Amino acid sequence: MMISLGPIIFGLILGLIIGSQIRLNVSDAKFTTASFAVIFIAVILVAWQSGNFPFYTDVPISTAFLSAAIGIFVGQLLFARSK
Repeated sequence: MMISLGPIIFGLILGLIIGSQIRLNVSDAKFTTASFAVIFIAVILVAWQSGNFPFYTDVPISTAFLSAAIGIFVGQLLFARSK
């Protein structure tokens, strides 16, 4: 079992870039802690159902998708733009 770091690093960087461009304080969309928890649970379910590439045998979930979603959340928290 060997973890492939390429998709994980690329997904994290891409997620950070996308997450930094999301606006949190927009008047028509309110993100609460509960909404972040529901979105994160949905992300884990999608990563589990999509699975890894056939030639990656490290874990049964999509590590690239999961790391991109984590990057989006971290990018929102660290670099999110306001109005």
